[in-house]
Amino acid sequence: MAGIESTVFEYEAVGQKYRGALLASADTAPCAAFVLLPDWRGQSPLAHDHARFLIAQGCAVVIGDLYGDGFSPTDPGQVGEMVKRLIANRERGVEALGACVSALRAQLRPGLPLFCLGYSAGGMVALDYGRSGAELSGIIVASALLKTAAPGASTRIKAPLLILQGTQDQVSPMDVIASVVAEMDAAGNDFRLELYGQTHHAFDNPEAGSDPNARLVYSAAAAARARTAIAEFLRERTQAPR
Repeated sequence: MAGIESTVFEYEAVGQKYRGALLASADTAPCAAFVLLPDWRGQSPLAHDHARFLIAQGCAVVIGDLYGDGFSPTDPGQVGEMVKRLIANRERGVEALGACVSALRAQLRPGLPLFCLGYSAGGMVALDYGRSGAELSGIIVASALLKTAAPGASTRIKAPLLILQGTQDQVSPMDVIASVVAEMDAAGNDFRLELYGQTHHAFDNPEAGSDPNARLVYSAAAAARARTAIAEFLRERTQAPR
């Protein structure tokens, strides 16, 4: 792959400062752009690996800041409270992602397709942002912390949606997946669901390990299938090369 340039990407929402990372090819102009909302660890090596995959598809990528001030947890003990805060304040996640999208769009050439991709907690935020009426070329959630719409929130999503989940996900089990699918159908949303059998939460994360009895379990097969689905979804909407 050609060289990648990385710069700090700052934005602000509701008085909170956010610090993400903008990554792009140093040699070629992008055919599309993504805001990537990572899992609980924020701007981790895994988030950067996902960004490099998107850059290989011809995209520029902002890795969004989930928590504010560029905070990226390194200790699993920090996770529970941070994720609870995201769940309890879902509208703040929408506002922060909206500010990130607006800041990125201001730097892009007019008309460049813009997508959101969210993993785990980032998937919850991306889906809620879609429900807010976001104007995007597409939304993808993978191994997401799935939630139906918050009380009083719209269920209509204008952007095409791709949902990639595992059937053994203990964080978003099949009954939750079914509830979200029913909501999407009732709202008339344009969505596609891919289910990966014998696949758990965090299937994209090699550090999750392979113990089938664990809550988080990596699956190389599911991770590869998800990337194939992401590339195809992108290509359908941009005609981008692999």
